[in-house]
Amino acid sequence: MRKLKDKKVTIYREEDISATPGSKPIIGYTPIHPGTLWAYVRQLSAKEYFARSTELQTEDIIFTVNYRPDITAKNSISYKGAFYNITRVDTFEGYKDDLHLYATIRQNQPKPEEIFKYRKRKPRPKQSEA
Repeated sequence: MRKLKDKKVTIYREEDISATPGSKPIIGYTPIHPGTLWAYVRQLSAKEYFARSTELQTEDIIFTVNYRPDITAKNSISYKGAFYNITRVDTFEGYKDDLHLYATIRQNQPKPEEIFKYRKRKPRPKQSEA
């Protein structure tokens, strides 16, 4: 059964946004995609929560989004005005269909001045083979 992706989320990357190299880093959050993504969102059940707590890794919520290769556990999710740290990315048996993003709410929410608009990143130069 397919899950209805009826909630909007934004995936953010934490990066140094300081203007000059070598200066004190200024940490900011930039979306990895333009606009928002549709997601299926649900809280972990008590059974799932306690099963994960035995492994010393708590997770509060699961976001299911369409597959994107650029989403990692280093990213954060913004949903209903709160930021969540991604703790685990589950590709569900390796298919490039959906990603299950397990997350926990951030203790330190970013300040509004630390959140930036999407900007297209310049592609990295290809490494030449020697």
